[in-house]
Amino acid sequence: MKRALKYGLAGLAAVLAAVVAIPAALLFTEAGGRWALGHVPGLEVDDFSGTLGGRWSATRLSWQQDGTALELQAPLLDWSPACLLRRTLCINELASDSIRLDLPPSQDESSGAISLPELRLPLALEIGQVRIGRFLLDGNDQLQQLVLVARWQADGLHLERLNLRRDDLALELQGTLRPEGKWPLAVQGSLQLLAPGDTPWKLALKADGDLQGTLKLQADSSGYLNGRLDGELRPLAENLPASAILRTDGFKASADLPDTLTLNQVVLNAKGDLKAGYAVQGKASLPGEGGAVALDLAGRVDAKHADIQQLLLTGDSQQTLALQGRVDWQRELAVDSHLQWREFPWQRLFPQEQPPPVDLQQLDAEMRYADSRYEGRFDARLKGPAGDFSLGSPVAGDLASVTLSDLLLKAGQGKAQGQVKVDFANGVGWDSQLALSELDPSYWLAELPGKLAGKLQSTGAWRDQRLELNADLDLSGQLRGQPALLQAKAEGAGERWLLNALQVRLGDNRIEGRGQLDQKLSGHLDLALNRLGQLWPKLFGKVQGRLDLAGTLQAPQGKLALSGERMGQGDNRLDTLKLDAQLDAAQRGRVQLQVDGLASGDNEFGTLTADGSGDRVRQQLEMNLKGPMLDLLLALDGKLDGRNWRGELARGEVQAGGQDWLLEAPARLERLADGKLNFGAHCWRSGPASLCGGEQRLMPEPKLDYRLRDFPLASLARWLPEDFAWQGQLNADLKLDLPASGPNGRITLDAGSGVLRLKEDDHWVDFPYQRLLLDSTLRPQRIDSQLSFRGQGLGELQLDARIDPRPANKPLSGQFRLDGLDLAVLRPFVAKVETLEGRLQGAGSLSGTLQAPYVLGNLRLVDGSIGGGDLPMSFEALGLDARIAGESLELTGQWRSGEQGQGSLSGNLAWARGLDLNLMLRGSRLPLVVEPYANLEVEPDLRIGLAGERLAVTGKVRVPRGKIKVRELPPQAVKVSPDARVVGNQQDEQQPLQMNMNVDVEVGQDRLQFSGFGLTADLQGHLKVGDNLTGNGELVLKNGRYRAYGQRLDLRRARLLFAGPLDQPYLDVEAVRNVGDVTAGVRLNGRADEPSTEVFSNPAMSQEQALSYLILGRPLNSSEGDGNAVGRAALAMGLSGSAPLTSELAQRLGLKDLQLDDDGAMGQITERLSIRYGLGVVDSTSVVALRYELTKRLYLEAASGLASSLDLFYKRDF
Repeated sequence: MKRALKYGLAGLAAVLAAVVAIPAALLFTEAGGRWALGHVPGLEVDDFSGTLGGRWSATRLSWQQDGTALELQAPLLDWSPACLLRRTLCINELASDSIRLDLPPSQDESSGAISLPELRLPLALEIGQVRIGRFLLDGNDQLQQLVLVARWQADGLHLERLNLRRDDLALELQGTLRPEGKWPLAVQGSLQLLAPGDTPWKLALKADGDLQGTLKLQADSSGYLNGRLDGELRPLAENLPASAILRTDGFKASADLPDTLTLNQVVLNAKGDLKAGYAVQGKASLPGEGGAVALDLAGRVDAKHADIQQLLLTGDSQQTLALQGRVDWQRELAVDSHLQWREFPWQRLFPQEQPPPVDLQQLDAEMRYADSRYEGRFDARLKGPAGDFSLGSPVAGDLASVTLSDLLLKAGQGKAQGQVKVDFANGVGWDSQLALSELDPSYWLAELPGKLAGKLQSTGAWRDQRLELNADLDLSGQLRGQPALLQAKAEGAGERWLLNALQVRLGDNRIEGRGQLDQKLSGHLDLALNRLGQLWPKLFGKVQGRLDLAGTLQAPQGKLALSGERMGQGDNRLDTLKLDAQLDAAQRGRVQLQVDGLASGDNEFGTLTADGSGDRVRQQLEMNLKGPMLDLLLALDGKLDGRNWRGELARGEVQAGGQDWLLEAPARLERLADGKLNFGAHCWRSGPASLCGGEQRLMPEPKLDYRLRDFPLASLARWLPEDFAWQGQLNADLKLDLPASGPNGRITLDAGSGVLRLKEDDHWVDFPYQRLLLDSTLRPQRIDSQLSFRGQGLGELQLDARIDPRPANKPLSGQFRLDGLDLAVLRPFVAKVETLEGRLQGAGSLSGTLQAPYVLGNLRLVDGSIGGGDLPMSFEALGLDARIAGESLELTGQWRSGEQGQGSLSGNLAWARGLDLNLMLRGSRLPLVVEPYANLEVEPDLRIGLAGERLAVTGKVRVPRGKIKVRELPPQAVKVSPDARVVGNQQDEQQPLQMNMNVDVEVGQDRLQFSGFGLTADLQGHLKVGDNLTGNGELVLKNGRYRAYGQRLDLRRARLLFAGPLDQPYLDVEAVRNVGDVTAGVRLNGRADEPSTEVFSNPAMSQEQALSYLILGRPLNSSEGDGNAVGRAALAMGLSGSAPLTSELAQRLGLKDLQLDDDGAMGQITERLSIRYGLGVVDSTSVVALRYELTKRLYLEAASGLASSLDLFYKRDF
């Protein structure tokens, strides 16, 4: 019994040992693990190593069952069985280089709600690291890298770190998930996205809520797009209901786009589910140039299609661009779209330096795409220089061709109609047939008005580097008022071509030719452009020439002779042009060019010659320009190596500004097949000065490297004012790369120490300085510039500026400082000023943009002095304080003038939206000198305002004392007509400022003396000056005497009455002469430009006798001398033919209709014969002329005076 029990217990122990040993062998031995994995159905493991109960790895693991296939490359599992003792599964590392999962096709497309079960693991789970290199699902890449660190405990799953990368996306997440109840979730992290260009794009993510209920989502975007997305999502509900709103501002999709395409105030809403679709609404604004453009979006999208209910761009109320359509991708891609354009201001979004000649007013287009074919139609209304025209056609095609089956262009009474087909499946092919009828090209080019009719046919193809073409062009009509003809017929393929006839005629200009290529090349082209002005506006001159062709395609021969006379366009012109070129059978060519009288505007360049020669291997060119401004000689020499040209600048001479620059040694110059133009190291020298360049690339994306040394600044004298000189030497360095991404390099200008010289009277005054340096560092993202000036006695200037060159507005920042800067050196550059002194102090900062800088700082001028030249007042002891704040400044100041004069000013100036000035000006006993007429004292108390084009002046001006003396003109002086114009010096007429004035002017409170035109008097009165220099008031001349006709007349009464424009006062003047008991005088009444003159006397007598007493001091006798004196006086007074005195003089002379004015006298002798007599009042010359009318328009005139003449005149009124 005992023995049986002993064997029984031993057997049980063996069984128990086997139960423990077998799993232990499977889990903790490599052989056991390999055996266990080999018995799993569908599982294959290659190169297994390690133990299943610890760490194991393999080169490959695959499993297949029921159409599902799983494959892992380099799988690795490392876990700790000891953790099971504390009821925890510890996975230290789970990794695979690649995981591929292929699933069988699913028949269940239900989007119904999903209910999550409660998950309560019997063990806690700790994951040290899960690492997956690549994951493919059904052959499609899902991710390239995954790293996971997590733990699952009783309170749920704690996601300590999840890193996931796919293509250029990188996701990082942390958070918690509780897998029970509604599965509450709280995660946060970041998503790195790929953005165009170098700008980073990052999203800060946050999700909070229940997986079984509603999740609240938030994403803050920064970098490429700055904005926020807020939304709600029910991830497990039926049809995935969701809502979201995106807000952003200042978003530009690409840095290369213009700033006008920046999306501002963007609000985008989406709400719905997969069954009903997600309704999308959006709004934004584009900052167009000249006005904003509004953007509105309304649509709906679901899993099968998208409806664009409206995509609308709006400028003004009637300026819209609208797109509607539907995109369906359920089976195949299908599109149905409609476009409407209504005078949309596209130039706001794409600014142009010059508006295009043709403007799209209206466009209606529709397009349908299905089954790899599309069809539609467009109808457009456009506006050109000559008016409105239309263009329309049906459109049909597929991915290999497009056809416009009925293209119709209507412009006024003309039209062009036909069909066009383009095939681009294999190369490019085309077939176009157009018929033109009375078509006016000025609808597109305003410079070519006219009418053309005819046909234009062309068929051809470009495939495999081979051209085929059959073209027939036959147009005739009128252009620019001249008969026009354009005919050409060409056909051929490959190396066989025939140009049957080419004939172009416009007025007196013609081009004719023909040509053929069939093993041999032959042809000619004759040019006879006799009147270039008929071809294009502002063209002028004449060109003639001939081109002859011969040889073969491999060895062509040709000869070109071209000559021109007095050619040019606008201000650019030349006197003669001669061009001769030839290419002989040995493939040697020669080109000779000579241009004489080359000029542009006022700049005369002289004569340009060019002489070039060479063959297919070697070429030479020498260019020479000789003229008053510049003498230039350049010689090039090089070789053609395949598609690369390599040569050198063999010789160079430049003479300009008194300097002779010579190229020290030949410099390498090459143009490569890839488009690069390289320039080797070289040096130019002129005396001690040198300009040297390093190895450079001129294009594309230039790389420049130059150094200037010992350049004499005195050589700039011809471009500086005559009374200013600059002595010193300039050194400069330029090393600059100009790639498409932006500039990169450095520019330095160093004038070192030198002397600025000013000419005062007959001697020079020196102003030495110790430092003048400009240093700029350029980078694609930033430009740093420093300007430094320091001079003993001249003060200091320091400017530091930084510019961002990327945006169109060029943001600016920096600071400046001025310390005792002497303004005297600026005097030669300030016109019409003889004295300019003072020192400028200040400091401030710079911001804003380069186009609209924002300056914040203070400036102070001390010990200032301005005077001389054309200034009517001198400013001494001038002190100014300016406080600058952005685009405005506050100004206060005071000055002295003369012995007792003092003035002050205060106010502000703004220039943000045009010039806006508000200034208070006060002064006492300020001397005002207007040479050579007036020397006055004025006392202003004025407020001056300027807003836009309107000037406002209010206040009071007192002129208590002074002298006004008007010098008489010399006898030979002639007044310039107000409508006279100097040829070549015409200036655009500018609109005068609108003046709002309310100024009281008080004159002569003390004594204001006036002397001029024979008059001496004291001036007194009051005048109120109103808008646009109108006046109301009265000025009185007291204690006056008037000298005229050799006599001194007493002013009995003299007043100037103002009731309108200041230059049109009303005269009330009475001047008398007492001769014994007779008082004779003259009265002037009326407007100053047309006063009436009356001679009177007391006692009363005839005007002839009264004028005699006034002029001669006695009665008129019959002598010729008395008559001449009285006649001269009558002419000077401008008496008309109706006056009694004039009538009496006419009777004595036997004339009819005698007319007297300030130009002389004229009267009729007979009906056809008249006499004209001109007698100078301000000079002693006189002219007598007899005129005889042959017809109403033709007359003969004989004149005798300083010179005698006999002329035949033809008169015509315009």
